[in-house]
Amino acid sequence: MIDIQTLTLQVKKNCNISDAQYWGWYSVCGLLLRLRDLYRAERGIKLWEGIQRKEISEWIEERENLWKEFECRTFEDIVINGKAYKPFEVQKINSVLNKENLIYGAGYGIHMKPSFFLADLLSRYTVDGHEVYIGGKEYARDLADNPAMVQDGVIYGRLDTTRLHLWGKLDELQGKGPESPLAFAFSKYGITKEKVTIEKLEQQMSGLSLSELETYIHHEVGEAFEGELLGEAWEDLVIEYSGTKVEFFARSVKDILSDTSEKGMAKYIIKHKKEGSLGFYIVFLQGYRKLIFPEIKDAFEKFVSTAEWELIERARQAGYKKAKSYAERLLSLHDRHRTGKDQLIKCLEQDILNGLL
Repeated sequence: MIDIQTLTLQVKKNCNISDAQYWGWYSVCGLLLRLRDLYRAERGIKLWEGIQRKEISEWIEERENLWKEFECRTFEDIVINGKAYKPFEVQKINSVLNKENLIYGAGYGIHMKPSFFLADLLSRYTVDGHEVYIGGKEYARDLADNPAMVQDGVIYGRLDTTRLHLWGKLDELQGKGPESPLAFAFSKYGITKEKVTIEKLEQQMSGLSLSELETYIHHEVGEAFEGELLGEAWEDLVIEYSGTKVEFFARSVKDILSDTSEKGMAKYIIKHKKEGSLGFYIVFLQGYRKLIFPEIKDAFEKFVSTAEWELIERARQAGYKKAKSYAERLLSLHDRHRTGKDQLIKCLEQDILNGLL
């Protein structure tokens, strides 16, 4: 029998070590939003409940002091039933935890930030040859808020994180017009500006979150497929240029490739005519990804009045072709400037970014 409290503390310690070493990569606004969500998760505050400013301020001060203590620590092993596992031995750890209906995740996100979570295991199934694990209630997590991740071909979905991710958009809904992508997306799940009981809203958001998590899973399917095509040279590029414009642009290119792939999220949305997912895709398309893939926004604006999925399919194909071209150019630049890191960044700005901005 696994002691869940002891296990949670072990995973949480590694979460804190990661946060202590990488919190500075976030913008001030991004960090505060993540701290708010982490506070809500750790204190078990329901999504519709308010947060007391004094209490969260004290918690943030305590967390900052903890980070000072942990900023030079190394990640610790996860010990289960007397046996120690390295924190990234995910499959070995899960071979033990799954028997207790638990799921553990560990991987690297933007800035190569290590990310960990521990949750109840809700379900396990296969999609396009990939094992998929869906986690529910989370016992431990860090600042990263990815709804899903893929590691070694295995996909991990996080329902709690997905629900938190989407619930945060409800406040924005009040200030949006009926034709906005956000209002469009929520309306497809029966959610509008009209007031309903918390019980009904929670039920609606639960159904929405499950549906959207399934959509996110297909981004990871595309991620795995396109990652194999790009090969190790792409991984080397992202690692070598961590924290620079090259990494941010490369990750955005990879995201669009994954989304628009024949195996990816956009194809899944089109195949199943998931109008709500299409709306949320537009809502969350930001930064370089929005600049790389403007075709989808134009297609969506026409789709709202025509409901012609062929518009979205043509945009998907155009987006894939463009992202593929950017990926090839990045790899070519990387190959030419292996000994000149600054030169590659300069070439990226001159040859690619100037044409987007």
